Amino acid sequence: MYLFNGKILRVDLTNNKVKVESWDVSKAKEIIGPLYLAAKILVEEVPKEADPYSPENKLVWATGAMLGTPAPVANKSIIVARSPLTNAWGDAIASTYAGTQLKQAGYDLLVVEGKAEKPVYIWIHDDHVDIKDATKLWGSSTFDAFSTLKKELGDKVSVVAIGPSGEKLVRMACILGDDYRAFGRCGLGAVMGSKNLKAIAVRGTKSIEIADKEKFNELSKKMTSTIINAPARKNFHNYGTSAGVVSFNQMGNLPVRNWTRGYFPNAEKISGQRMAETILVERKACWRCPIGCGRIVEIKSGPYAIPKTAGPEYETIGALGSLCYVDNLEAIAKANYLCNFYGVDTISAGGAIAWAMEAFEKGIISEKDTGGIELRFGNADAMVKMVELICKREGFGAILSEGVKRAAEKIGKGSEEFAIHVKGLELPMHSPYRFKCMGLQYATSNRGACHNRGSPAYVARGMTNPEIGLDKVMDGLKEEGCGVVTKIHQDACTLVDALGYCKFGIFFCKVPLTLLADLYSAALGTKATLEELMKAAERIWLVERAFNIKMGLTAKDDTLPKRFEKEPPPDGAVKGQRVKLDVMLKEYYEARGYDELGRPKKEKLGELGLDFLIPILYGE
Repeated sequence: MYLFNGKILRVDLTNNKVKVESWDVSKAKEIIGPLYLAAKILVEEVPKEADPYSPENKLVWATGAMLGTPAPVANKSIIVARSPLTNAWGDAIASTYAGTQLKQAGYDLLVVEGKAEKPVYIWIHDDHVDIKDATKLWGSSTFDAFSTLKKELGDKVSVVAIGPSGEKLVRMACILGDDYRAFGRCGLGAVMGSKNLKAIAVRGTKSIEIADKEKFNELSKKMTSTIINAPARKNFHNYGTSAGVVSFNQMGNLPVRNWTRGYFPNAEKISGQRMAETILVERKACWRCPIGCGRIVEIKSGPYAIPKTAGPEYETIGALGSLCYVDNLEAIAKANYLCNFYGVDTISAGGAIAWAMEAFEKGIISEKDTGGIELRFGNADAMVKMVELICKREGFGAILSEGVKRAAEKIGKGSEEFAIHVKGLELPMHSPYRFKCMGLQYATSNRGACHNRGSPAYVARGMTNPEIGLDKVMDGLKEEGCGVVTKIHQDACTLVDALGYCKFGIFFCKVPLTLLADLYSAALGTKATLEELMKAAERIWLVERAFNIKMGLTAKDDTLPKRFEKEPPPDGAVKGQRVKLDVMLKEYYEARGYDELGRPKKEKLGELGLDFLIPILYGE
């Protein structure tokens, strides 16, 4: 058997049972593999009435198809479940080495079911799987959980864990890897917490078999050379993902003051360049990565002192920096450290705090509500303190820990109008004012506001993919053509995710997608064309969409915050811009094959061999 193990590991925490199932690897060309299987498990096995925190919800960890191979930047795995933030499809991707170890242990997927009576962790060591007592770990930080389990199980073990925030069911809680890489979005750490699951420790020693090793190695070298020689690689290595803060600000892509402005005067103070000059102490690369965009920072003294730890990524700098009008890089790094320590998604935390700051300045909430914290835009101390309160689920932080949608519903008084989210998931840090197609992407992404499950703005920034029909650079300020481009790019991103590649290495370094198809074919031993793999990716997207429809979402949920349609920014490169979503949605629905309710049409399902979804979607 090549590339895959053909095994699904199921762990039933309610009944303390473990079993292994097989899946048909011969269908890998049609479905790519684990991500499709994860989506199918959720749509078929999670009942509509199952609350995200109920034992009936399932947490599925799917390895990328290319994990465990020598292919460069093949380091991603994905965890999926019903999201506590959106009550719909939730997923989060990370490049943590634990995903590779899971596959090397012999499993393509891990399915966690039920709820343990007391805190536990799962210990996977090749064919040996145990559900072990984690009472002594409960309440500990993610970092302490990592060190304790590594001392107990050995340094070669990889661990993913939740912190106190996941245990306390903070709806934006994340799952952190012991190499600082996070399954960040959608609140999946709270799903682990609801199951009394503190951590998953993995040690895999098996090799992944490649069908045509000579061809595979030849193609891998070609891909590595492409990445190393790409201009983007040097920029990412030197300055990390926040290399573009200043240029984003100039073009109007940086989020400012809860999306009310188009320009941040002090952008350079929170840039990757400033980080390199001040608090950066090391650069870090993920498994099989020749880029090394990871940051290790240290602040030795002062109010924001932190030990040597992971530095903030661009999304964190945008969310806890410019979105909150904070220009103190050390404060952002401190807040990032707290989020990792307790296990919280920095994007959602920043989105909730920015909303609260606007509510404070408009007089909707006061220091009486915030516990004496002057929660004004630009107040770095207040931002850091509120991050800590969110993580601990204390004070006003307990309200924000529910996510911006629920927080606004609780506070009311018109604050719902500027609660910036889609389907309950706070927006990432790329402006729909600047790239209209990103507004459409946010509105239609299966997990809510998301910049990674489709990034059509790449095409507007010159990262075209002629091999899939994206051969022209778009005008980011125009809506025309966004529907088709967004649909194609969503499928392309799904393909990259299912294969387990890093998008920086693929899209920014301009690796041809045909090369990915050739590598997959060489590994699998079956010829798979790019066209066939794009169809497989489309299948995955529609199964995820079907899960949302099953959970009660309809076309009315494919929307944007009204701010983007009615409140043009008063300054910057996007001054006066609005987003016309309806125009883009119509074109997108036609390209996707959705009906007026947002369901994939029966003929589209039949065309892709997804007839099993018809009873779920149409009640037949």
